[in-house]
Amino acid sequence: MAGENGKLAKGVVGGWLLHHDQKLLNSKTVEFENIATAGRSARLLSAISKEDRWTVDNERVVELGRQLGIRKHELPGLLNVLASEGLVQTGDDGVSVLGVTQARLLDHAASIFDAHEPAGIEYAAIDLAERGSTSPLRQADCAEELGDTYNLSRDELQDLFTQSEHIGFVDYEGKGHDRLYFNGSLFKRDHADKARRILDTLTAPERSNLLEADERLRASGCLPAASVRKIVGDSLWSKLHQIGYFEVSIVSNEYGSTEFVTKPEALTKFVPSGLADMLDDAKALSSSLTFGILASPDERGRIRSPEVLMDAFLRRGYVEGWANAIKRDYTALERKGVVQVSTSSSGHKLTLLKPEVGKMASELVLKGNAANIAAELIIGDRTTDFAGPELARTEERRKDVPEAKAAAARSLNILRKR
Repeated sequence: MAGENGKLAKGVVGGWLLHHDQKLLNSKTVEFENIATAGRSARLLSAISKEDRWTVDNERVVELGRQLGIRKHELPGLLNVLASEGLVQTGDDGVSVLGVTQARLLDHAASIFDAHEPAGIEYAAIDLAERGSTSPLRQADCAEELGDTYNLSRDELQDLFTQSEHIGFVDYEGKGHDRLYFNGSLFKRDHADKARRILDTLTAPERSNLLEADERLRASGCLPAASVRKIVGDSLWSKLHQIGYFEVSIVSNEYGSTEFVTKPEALTKFVPSGLADMLDDAKALSSSLTFGILASPDERGRIRSPEVLMDAFLRRGYVEGWANAIKRDYTALERKGVVQVSTSSSGHKLTLLKPEVGKMASELVLKGNAANIAAELIIGDRTTDFAGPELARTEERRKDVPEAKAAAARSLNILRKR
C-alpha cells in the first residue's frame, strides 16, 4: 500500500479509493472521511482534466461536480485539496489543471489519501477489499493480521468489519468468525465459499503452477486457453474454471473455435456489476485481437504490430485493408454492436462503435491490465450501480416535477457552453 502502513501499489489503492467513495456516496455515514476526500477529489480532477479548455470556468466546474454527486458547498474544499497537491490552480476565471493525465489518476488519488494521514482503519478497509478480491477469505483468517498491521484495537477491528459490510466495501456471507468476505464482481455469492475451499486445498505444486499462469496473464493480459491449461494441468484447470478464477472467451472463424483466457480482476475488480456487458465486450475484443497476434496465418492478416493497429483503431476509429481477418474474426462483436464491418473498393473496414471497449481491450492486450480504464469508467457515472424497483419508480416520478426538468435544462445549457 502507498505509505508505511501497507504494501499495495498506488494504482491499486487509487482504484479502491474510487470504489469505496462510490459506496460512501450512497451511505448515511460520516466515517472514512479521508477515503471520501481522496476518491471525490480524484473524480473531480478527472472530470475537469477531460475538458478541452485550459481553464474551466467556475460555473462549469460547479456543474461538473453536480454530475458526480458533489454539492456546491463541497467544491471549495476539494479544489483546495487538489491545489495543495499541485494538481490544479484556482482563480477568479476558473480552475486550471496542471499537467494531469488520466493514466496517473489512480496514483494521484493514492497520494491525496496518504497526504491526509488517514487512520489505520481506513487503510485496513482498502486492504480487506483487496484481499477479498484475490480470493474469498474468512473473518477469522484475516482479523489478527489486519489488527496487527494497522494497529487496530479490538473495537476498531470490529468496526472495520461491521462498517465495511454495511457500506458495501466488501460482499459477505455467513456469520461470526466464519463470515466470508469476497468481491462480488469476481466471485459470485453462490460460488464464494466453494472458491475459498478449492483455493485453500491446492497442493504446493498446484500453487506454483497457478502462480506461473497468473504471472503470464499479468504480462500478456490474454492468452490461449491451451497454453494456460498446459501450465496448470487439466485437474487444476477444471477446478479454477468452475469457480470463475479464469474467464474464457471463444473466437470462431473458418479455422474453428479457439479459446482465450483473461483474469476477471484485470477488468472488474473495482467496477460495479452494472458494467458487466461492457466488460464482456472488452474481453471478447481482446480475445479476437490476441488471435490475430498469435494464431492468425500471415496470408489472412496476422497482426504484426499490435501497438500501431490499436493506435489507429482508437485514434481514427477504424482499420481498413484486404485482410480476411478483418471480415471474419469479429462477427460476434458485430452482433453485440461493438464493431461494424463493411466492404468497399478500398477493402474491408472494421469500425469501432464503442471507444471505451476499445480502450479497455487495448490496455488488456498491450499492457496486461485494464484496471485504470475500468476504474475511470465509474468516475462521473453514478448510474452504473444496481438500482432496485423502488428507486427506479421514485426516479421516474421525479421526472414529472417541473422544477427538476428546469434544473436539468439549466445543467445541459451550462455543459453545452463552449
